[in-house]
Amino acid sequence: MSAVRRFSDEVHVRYDDADGGRAPVQFIWRGRLYVVREVLSRWRERSAWWEHAAVAAVHGDAAEEAGPGPAGRPARRGLTVGDLEREVFRVEASVGRVGGAGVYDLARAVTPGTAAVSEVAGTSSPRTSEDWQLLRVSD
Repeated sequence: MSAVRRFSDEVHVRYDDADGGRAPVQFIWRGRLYVVREVLSRWRERSAWWEHAAVAAVHGDAAEEAGPGPAGRPARRGLTVGDLEREVFRVEASVGRVGGAGVYDLARAVTPGTAAVSEVAGTSSPRTSEDWQLLRVSD
């Protein structure tokens, strides 16, 4: 029986959009390189917008942060599409090419103008992005 652990860790993802879907091919989590063996599933999730700090601030329940946001980025005010919806990839991956495989859920915020299947013209060269999170691990 496998255990499922939940996280909200930022990961550095190398993805390939050759099929137009920006599928992860590698990711770095906690200083280790994981190689994606297979994309098992892909879906979109809506977040609980009513739990966002911007909504609480409007209702006077909490003050929004005025300092830097996560990873030293400037704090944002208000809600964006990326706060409301994210694309999740469930992948089978392993540390390097010979390590035991596990199942990982990687998510990225949906940006305005992104269709359910990305309309970006495909290229065969992998790209990198740091705007991903590791959500769940099953091993």
